[in-house]
Amino acid sequence: MKDMNQCPICGGSNFERREVTETFEYKGQSLEYPNYVVYACGSCGEEIVDSKCLKESGRKIRDFYRQVDGLLTSDEIKQIRKFKLGLTQDDASKLIGGGPKSFCKYENCEVIQSEAVDNLLRVLDLYPHTLEVLKNKHNHKPTSGKVISMIVKTKQPHLETSNVTKNAAGI
Repeated sequence: MKDMNQCPICGGSNFERREVTETFEYKGQSLEYPNYVVYACGSCGEEIVDSKCLKESGRKIRDFYRQVDGLLTSDEIKQIRKFKLGLTQDDASKLIGGGPKSFCKYENCEVIQSEAVDNLLRVLDLYPHTLEVLKNKHNHKPTSGKVISMIVKTKQPHLETSNVTKNAAGI
């Protein structure tokens, strides 16, 4: 705890550092976090969580939420991205989605991935060759000026067969 000379609740200055086991609950499941550092005010008893401990525990808690929700953990995401797909974090973010630096955030437990991203990663884990579909999508340039002619036939007798001309965009 840096630069904390007074309790924000009572103004007291008698702090005691404690390491406790904190229990976090989510959807009926529990996570015990040992060595959770708090500073207890000797005057009012208020406990303030150490900022470093708060950041570290937040990461473990997000992976705990992932496990409870049936999502891939940060380590599993990294294994798929790096070893199965051979992608950098930036490349994975661009190809798979989730926003800029998303894979850095997923793997560092700063953000929990969406169910859609999780599902896509599971498919890519089982069928890594399908990554080529995403790579080709990003390399494909639309041909909006190309004209396509087609004959529309119908089985309804009151409608006549007609020629329809559309550009590649369908307009």
